[in-house]
Amino acid sequence: MQINLYGKRMDDVDLVVVKDGDSLAINGELFDFTPLSEGDTLPFGSVASEWFPDTATVERLNGHLVISLNLPNPWNYSPEQAFPDPLLNVPDGRIEFPQPLPDGDGNYPGLPPIPETTATGVIHWDRCITKAMKDAAADAEHLVLMKTELAARNAQSIAQIARIQDRIDTIGYGIDAGEATEEDVAEQAALVASLAAWKGYKFALGKVTKQPGWHASPVWPVAPAIPVIVADPEARPA
Repeated sequence: MQINLYGKRMDDVDLVVVKDGDSLAINGELFDFTPLSEGDTLPFGSVASEWFPDTATVERLNGHLVISLNLPNPWNYSPEQAFPDPLLNVPDGRIEFPQPLPDGDGNYPGLPPIPETTATGVIHWDRCITKAMKDAAADAEHLVLMKTELAARNAQSIAQIARIQDRIDTIGYGIDAGEATEEDVAEQAALVASLAAWKGYKFALGKVTKQPGWHASPVWPVAPAIPVIVADPEARPA
């Protein structure tokens, strides 16, 4: 278990915590986190207790519970209480917290007695976000990203096909009119090959979603080179 501590100014308040496995008895109130499975998270506000920070979660990561607690800081709080380090690999038994500075007489306060556990703390398990729920949400988000990527690639291929086809047709008009030069004819021949490549690319994109589990790790076809068309208005500087 790992316990993250948050120093909070609180006078005349004791915090006595006893750990037993995945359970914490806090000032006599028992909170059992045993049902929390690997990768699950209890979002903030799921534990009805002032000792659990409003903005902290409870989760199990790599087999360890990660819990956050408010650490009361009295008037003579120490730097260790104000900025406490996380407690790692917390053993069973009474948990030792940072202690305050000595009082005006140079005396250190003694540890308060361990209260009897008489109540069961409220944990809203219906708010638990399970690992399965997280995985499903991540998978759905990744699917949206891959669909967006596929749409962008399709849009690029459509734009290039239209751009190349337009130039091929334009040169064809010059050939039909007997005004095209040898350079125009050579350009058209090169563009015909480029057009075929882009059409093949567009066709291959249509098969991406047929790959097993395609959105998890899609194999994208390689896009052809974008031809330089000097007569293309979009290719000319303003």
